[in-house]
Amino acid sequence: MAGVLILAPLVYMASAIVLGAIPVNRDWRPAGDGVTVWLTTNGVHAGLAMPARHPLMDWTTLFPPVHNAQRSEADADEYVTVGWGDRTFFLDVPRWRDLTTSTALKAITGRDSAAMHVEYGPAPTNDATAVRLVVTPEAYARLVAYVRRSVATDEAGASVWIPGHRYDVNDAFYEANGRYSLFVTCNQWTRDALAESGVRAPVWSPFDTALFWQLRDQATH
Repeated sequence: MAGVLILAPLVYMASAIVLGAIPVNRDWRPAGDGVTVWLTTNGVHAGLAMPARHPLMDWTTLFPPVHNAQRSEADADEYVTVGWGDRTFFLDVPRWRDLTTSTALKAITGRDSAAMHVEYGPAPTNDATAVRLVVTPEAYARLVAYVRRSVATDEAGASVWIPGHRYDVNDAFYEANGRYSLFVTCNQWTRDALAESGVRAPVWSPFDTALFWQLRDQATH
């Protein structure tokens, strides 16, 4: 039993490294003229920053800025950054010191529901925390469709806001479809979004490192 407990994390990490080094959509290159999106990270959780308003999708209709503190419909910034993850982790663990063993176990075993974190703001800056990607309109449409499928909606088709939870004055949380687990992490969700839209991505990416490694050289600066 002790051997299994020691071996399992090693196998997990080794798999993440090996599969993270193998790309899908290997031949993807930035579009010469398209939609600018960003792969972002806070150092742990990867997300996607997209134009808040675009002919292919006005995110302010799905994620109304009025759900943010001290904001109105006219206040939507240039970009919206979305991330998917474990609901309890998102809402109850604003800092690492707030993480409990029960919350961690619930998340990695897939026993909790999911949530979306949505934040409005200016366009990111090319640095260690963000990579600029230019995709074709067709690729962006696929990306939009993927994100929309991840958002839980009510009978009227509106997103289901989770009031009373936020990190700052420009963000909000929403109910999401799917379940977080040890194998389907927040970073894997972002990986799946990129892969479905045709962008180069690792085969598997439970951590954000492989996402950035696969895209850093191909991105438009």
